[in-house]
Amino acid sequence: MVHQLLSAPQEIRTDRLLLTPVTPADIDAVHAVFSDARTWTHLPSGRHTAREQTVDLVQRKIGGRVRHGLGSWTVRDAHSGDVLGVGGVDMTAGGVWNLGYRLTPSAWGTGLGTEIARAAMTAAHDTAPGVPVTGRVLTSNPASARVLAKAGLALVWQGTTAAPAPDGAERQVWTDRALTDQQHAWLVANA
Repeated sequence: MVHQLLSAPQEIRTDRLLLTPVTPADIDAVHAVFSDARTWTHLPSGRHTAREQTVDLVQRKIGGRVRHGLGSWTVRDAHSGDVLGVGGVDMTAGGVWNLGYRLTPSAWGTGLGTEIARAAMTAAHDTAPGVPVTGRVLTSNPASARVLAKAGLALVWQGTTAAPAPDGAERQVWTDRALTDQQHAWLVANA
């Protein structure tokens, strides 16, 4: 296993963003986003209430990048360098990439989610061309579903699971290609 610090940096620039691998130096900025209740409107139970939750998240993202060659990025404004959130793809236990992002409210509604999603799709296809890119959202979050559609994913399942959903929302699974029965079953069970 190659430690992240020994790997070549994987910096990606888009029109407005600088995407860099998540590092321990990002913990406080990431925690500011993940602990902000506004960023968890659609799933309040996901909010980080302790810094240790963010430390764990960052460590998992670093470990995933080391194991799979790709993982989520710290999302920065390309001009100011300000941290806007976290986004990209992470490999799941179901053998598919999971596309996701969490941005500070000041970045919402500006198309940055789509910009992140498109960069993540390209990076995932370059890293592991045969692995599906998927996304999971709640029906109470139509903006994120639109981002998945704009990135080229299609809705393949909608329903309820054993996990509670806020306000009766249903869960959705999106993908960029056909899934195996095992991948589909894992995504539904973990939607």
